[in-house]
Amino acid sequence: MKLDSSILGTLRCFEAAGRLLSFTKAAESLNLTQSAVSQQVRHLEDRLGYGLFRRQPRGLKLTAKGEALFETTTRALYEIQDTILRLGEPNAPLQVNCLPSFALQWLMPRLTEFHHERPDVSVRLKAEFETLDRQAMDAQDIDVAVRYDPVRYSRLQADVLLDEYLFAAATPEYLARHPGFATGESLDGVVLLHDASPWVGAAEFVEWRTWLEAFHPAWIAHLEGPQFNLSSLAIGAALSHQGVVMARSALVQDEILSGRLVNVFGRHVRAPARYVLLSRRPDDRRVATFATWLKAECARFDAARMAWLSPGGAGHSRA
Repeated sequence: MKLDSSILGTLRCFEAAGRLLSFTKAAESLNLTQSAVSQQVRHLEDRLGYGLFRRQPRGLKLTAKGEALFETTTRALYEIQDTILRLGEPNAPLQVNCLPSFALQWLMPRLTEFHHERPDVSVRLKAEFETLDRQAMDAQDIDVAVRYDPVRYSRLQADVLLDEYLFAAATPEYLARHPGFATGESLDGVVLLHDASPWVGAAEFVEWRTWLEAFHPAWIAHLEGPQFNLSSLAIGAALSHQGVVMARSALVQDEILSGRLVNVFGRHVRAPARYVLLSRRPDDRRVATFATWLKAECARFDAARMAWLSPGGAGHSRA
């Protein structure tokens, strides 16, 4: 079957119905009547020779063939829309979506330099936890995103930016009050601070557990402690002398180099997750410019990080 104007016209109704799984909601979004949308979809099904939806009492469900066509149709319509927008607004801001703690602790302090180097690329930064795929990035008009997780992505350009390393960190004052912990002898009276969800679906206490399995398995039975929904909040609690945080190296560099926090045992372990740059249009000039800069910044950080993470480096406890 060849594409013609009548088929192309039905695909918009099909995409809306597939996205909303309702002819009524699709009609509202397209400013059409419910019967018009239903008739357009029926016409498309008749032309194709197979069903796209299963009509159910409480809505619609895509068939297997419907899901395949919906995925392609959605991508095509968004790409057409994005191209139109880019041609009309070649200097539109680059929409960057980033995890809150990484944005606060690592990316934001470096963005000033990017703006200085590339004033022709404006960045609009939004901090969110949401799991992303191609459809979500299309729907929210996200150009690039930074995520920290062990996920393998498909249908998106996914470049590993940084591996992450974990180590126990606390203030010198807290360690002075808990000398047995500083020497690795006792957990008595020590509060372990946790990021409750380092990534979507992460097991409870996964970061502390990863480090303890490598260096102090006898303490795994004592993993309880306050949990925070942001890593930056757990770091803040440690800076307030409330306990020991399992720190991610990318988020505590300034605190380590300033001496406000110390690497208690001088031992680090590779984290189960890593930082990934997601791009839906890697050939976009703005995306390519930002990605090149970000990868270079990550490489510089990684080289410096290895120096202060190494035995005898800055911020290690001398206990």
